[in-house]
Amino acid sequence: MLKKFGITVLIIIGIIFLFNSLLMPWYVKHTNTTLVPDVIGLNFIEAKQKIEAVGLEVKQGDVKYDESKPIGLVLEQNPPAGQNVKMDRRIYLTVCGGEQLVEVPRLIGRSIRDAKFSLEQRNLQIGDIVKKFSFDIPEDFIVSQVVQPGSKVRKNTKIDLILSNGPELGNLRIPDLIGKKLEEAKKIVTDSKLKIGKINYISSNDVPPGQVLDQYPKKEKSAYENTSVDLFISKKMIKEIPEIEESETGLDEQDKPKENIKEEKQKDENKNTKEPDNNSKSNDKEKKTLPMKREEKNKNENKSEENSGF
Repeated sequence: MLKKFGITVLIIIGIIFLFNSLLMPWYVKHTNTTLVPDVIGLNFIEAKQKIEAVGLEVKQGDVKYDESKPIGLVLEQNPPAGQNVKMDRRIYLTVCGGEQLVEVPRLIGRSIRDAKFSLEQRNLQIGDIVKKFSFDIPEDFIVSQVVQPGSKVRKNTKIDLILSNGPELGNLRIPDLIGKKLEEAKKIVTDSKLKIGKINYISSNDVPPGQVLDQYPKKEKSAYENTSVDLFISKKMIKEIPEIEESETGLDEQDKPKENIKEEKQKDENKNTKEPDNNSKSNDKEKKTLPMKREEKNKNENKSEENSGF
């Protein structure tokens, strides 16, 4: 039984060997085959025609984006050029998509800050901003966008936005007062059937004194008649004077009272007058001692003479 099983296995292995080494090469050799043509660098339409001319099929594969090359240019092919394949074999081509397009996000209902962040993530930019009164969208939030969400655009495309200016309260519009002189701003406000509200002064080195730095409500806001407009006016910035450090004695000589100066002068004079007195006393002592020494010398000399006489 085992002997028969072993013989069967050997026969199967032999058949497989013959099939791979003899039958398959003969079949491939005698079957209709063709060489894959080189189509890299051709336009997709031209490559398709060249491949189909030798009895092969064409299938568009991946798309690679490259700004430096035209759209539709064949970048890669599989199987590669020169390979011997059967007829009707499918050849996959990778084509250039040109510059990569970016999908525009939905920005309606977002703030300007959020919209800017979302656009910059996609290499897009905020374009012109137009304000429009809206009861549905809060102030300074996006009401609509010119380029619709989902559209494909090139990188660095500017997306224009329409921003909510808040609800329309009246038929008057707040004028633009920034940069105007105070008196000119007052006249513009009264001519617009509005009235001046609080006037606040703010220190500034950038804007000349007397000009409007800011206003509330902002320009182009809707308002009723006699609506108050608060102004923020620039004024000259006052520099703080640093404190003068006091000397160790607390006062300089110029800041000393006159009485103290007089007393110090008198002390100096007294010192000067006392010094010569001391010198004179010392000189008197020397004068007194000198004659005494001379008398002692004379006495000694006399004694010596008397002694010599004996």
